[in-house]
Amino acid sequence: MIRRQVRSGLRANVVAAFAAGALLISLILAFSTYFSARHYLIVQRERNALQQAYIDAALVKERLRTNGVNVAEVLSEIAPPRRTTVFVHQDGQWYSSDLTTQAHDATSNVATSVEAGEVALSWTDTGDRPNIVVGVPLEGVDADYYEVTHAKELSETLDTMGYALAISAAVTTLAGGVLGWYAARRVLRPLRQVALAAARISAGELDTRVEATDDPDLATLTGSFNTMVDTVVERLDHDARFAADVSHELRTPVATLTTSLGVLQGDSTLSPSSATAVGLMAGELDRFRGALEDLITLGRLDAGVRESEWEVLGVADLVAATLAEAEIGGRATVDVPADLVIYADRLQVHRALANLVRNAETHGGGLSAVRAIARRGYAEIHVIDSGPGVPAAERERIFDRFARTGARGATTGSGLGLSIVAQTAQLHDGSVWCREADSGGADFVLSFPLAPTARTSSGREAS
Repeated sequence: MIRRQVRSGLRANVVAAFAAGALLISLILAFSTYFSARHYLIVQRERNALQQAYIDAALVKERLRTNGVNVAEVLSEIAPPRRTTVFVHQDGQWYSSDLTTQAHDATSNVATSVEAGEVALSWTDTGDRPNIVVGVPLEGVDADYYEVTHAKELSETLDTMGYALAISAAVTTLAGGVLGWYAARRVLRPLRQVALAAARISAGELDTRVEATDDPDLATLTGSFNTMVDTVVERLDHDARFAADVSHELRTPVATLTTSLGVLQGDSTLSPSSATAVGLMAGELDRFRGALEDLITLGRLDAGVRESEWEVLGVADLVAATLAEAEIGGRATVDVPADLVIYADRLQVHRALANLVRNAETHGGGLSAVRAIARRGYAEIHVIDSGPGVPAAERERIFDRFARTGARGATTGSGLGLSIVAQTAQLHDGSVWCREADSGGADFVLSFPLAPTARTSSGREAS
């Protein structure tokens, strides 16, 4: 089994980088703060323990010098600090202010140094708890003094501080991730604008540009993109004008050739072979003239040229005029609401409908039905034929220029009729698509926005 490696996006990388940076900084600060505070608290605790031990040891030493006073009486007289146990070692015996604590368990780490006449301090974990032990030799009375203090409050303070720093590090990491998300959003906003503009331009909105910015780092990006789009649009306009000029210039020689062939076709002196050749030439010339007219029409549509003033048009009247021009008669079922209206260029919409009807008659086995409905603010005109339909894989490509698909491309034609329909729909902010009809043929759906007066009648629209 092959597993594809999932790569994280730029936003995820920025967020991760901010979070990792925040975590690293917070850990450095947390560890430095913890160990600095820990060292300071321990030093202070040891200093206090030494001072207290010196005071108490001096008191015990003075009392032991008094004749007739034993160690037990001295220990009962002194008041050691809270959580502190006092031990005195004299004449091989141990005396303690706390009978439950064994001397050798707490003082073993410092006993050797104290017996050698040195003041000693050590930390022990006797009884699973941290203790600070201070030993002071009592010169002149042959005794050694020890104070064992349970440092529970210091341990709890350090634990609390550690938990607080850990929580602070986690919160800082989370804040770093949020900051990274916000920064990535700000940084990627120009890229999103460029991507959106590119998508709109690819959809045909060639006047789309990226909004200029005062940011000197982003101004280069937006400026270069807009300049590139201007150059591309200028190139497209130049090509469209060139194609339109060429097509227009070809009209005159084509008309001359058509007239000449018409004269030749009326000449009865031609031999049968010559008459056949002239007929073939006339047919091809007629096909060429149709392709030329389609190219001129596409050039105008590409340039966004209006052929007539936009007006409110009744879809029923448009369909009726188109069917009458095509001499369909009563062969096709017509179901178009009389109150369905659009706002469009009459000549262009009429041509688009005529192309769909001609496509059904020529390539689809004949027109079977024309229906129209209002759906979600659009008028959908369905042109249904009786042919074998269009394969699902070809239903988008069929609207490309010079596209011929399967049986629908077997007959002659320029291959531009459906492209003109698609360009007309796009020019009117509409769309066109092909699907399979319930009867099995092809259903070409031409969609135009409803006129403003019709959009208020939502009750007539299909959901």
